[in-house]
Amino acid sequence: MTELKNFMYELHRYADQTHTLKDAYEKLPEAEKQKVMKTAPASVRSPEEFFHPVFSWLESMHSEFEVENEE
Repeated sequence: MTELKNFMYELHRYADQTHTLKDAYEKLPEAEKQKVMKTAPASVRSPEEFFHPVFSWLESMHSEFEVENEE
């Protein structure tokens, strides 16, 4: 279970970082957003798009393993 707790801790950190990145991306002017996405690999979605699945995954993990948010 220690490895699972470690994984969930890292997933939580990753979720927090995706949120921070999404917020920074949203503050960019539209022209800069387009430039950022133009340089991204084709398989990378915008920060606005990958933020939601990460948080859904984290919520599912908390529900599945009955873990309360420890922050």
